[in-house]
Amino acid sequence: MFCRIHLQGVISIYKILGISMISLFVLFIVSKLNWTMIFEKLAVIWFKLAFAVMILFVAHLLLAMQGYVLPINIFSIATVTFLGIPGILCIAFTTFLLNF
Repeated sequence: MFCRIHLQGVISIYKILGISMISLFVLFIVSKLNWTMIFEKLAVIWFKLAFAVMILFVAHLLLAMQGYVLPINIFSIATVTFLGIPGILCIAFTTFLLNF
């Protein structure tokens, strides 16, 4: 029974990957962009994502010394990726409010 549930999760991951590949192909066909432009935009997003994880990890370590816990999860990573430094400040402020 456990293997059956696990395989259903794997199948759904393959469906998500397939849908994302098809949507990238449709984006290329409809917008008539070069593949280089699409990969350049994806590279910028991946760089921002990696930088957000690094900044959140450093902020987590610095705030842990003061006794605060800064969460590192999908929501906080996405917030910092798209908002940058204001995203970090927003998450830190929310964390401070929840601790009082």
